[in-house]
Amino acid sequence: MTGMQTSPAGVAHHGGMRLALLGAFRLTSAAGEVALGDCGARLLVLLALRERRVTRCGVAGTLWPETSDDHAQSNLRSALCRLPGAARRALDVKAHDLSLAAHVDVDLRESRDLALRLLDPGAASAPADLGSHAMRALSNDLLPDYYDDWIVHESDAWLQLRVHALEALAAQLLSARRFGEAAAAATLAVRAEPLRETARCALIRVHLAEGNQSDALDEFQRYRALIRAELDLEPTARLHALVRDLQPAPLL
Repeated sequence: MTGMQTSPAGVAHHGGMRLALLGAFRLTSAAGEVALGDCGARLLVLLALRERRVTRCGVAGTLWPETSDDHAQSNLRSALCRLPGAARRALDVKAHDLSLAAHVDVDLRESRDLALRLLDPGAASAPADLGSHAMRALSNDLLPDYYDDWIVHESDAWLQLRVHALEALAAQLLSARRFGEAAAAATLAVRAEPLRETARCALIRVHLAEGNQSDALDEFQRYRALIRAELDLEPTARLHALVRDLQPAPLL
């Protein structure tokens, strides 16, 4: 948000609030962390993920899908009443709908914007979009301890976006010959999706650019063993081509 500042730990300042959804749920205000129960946390999560005003019926039906409409609406009214004062200030509640208040920053929105910038071939990357800050912003899954269907769907979408962005970040860092950071970005992509071949390609390309042939070949062999064991598949011809010249010559 314009004019909003956050500390390195993500704690909001100057009267604003910050909602963290990546890695773990956390709501902070200028006074520190705001304690919330499970129901209140899910309410804020839903509004943050929708990124728009949501009708009371829509909120109630999503959070309590197995109850009657009247019961779900009653649960929503109760949840709103039980919110602590600081958490209520994070909401903009109207008679028929509600949303997050405008002064609430959400880490997912910031990280998603970063990912889209990295993936835009026509955008010139700012220095702040490369390196350790970007890797931290793209390191965590969305609410990994939440298993609601509507959260899992968003989590899967974020995983795909952040892995693509990490691969793009690794490629840009490699072009700038920032090999250590490129390897770190590619490694984060591999950790996020161990079976994803393009992530392994990104890491192997960094090893090759540095002249670390043994590391490149070791990474290829680890991946080959993994997908054989997990999927009964072989690496594609594209990945084989990366390391073809590194394979030991056959004995005659």
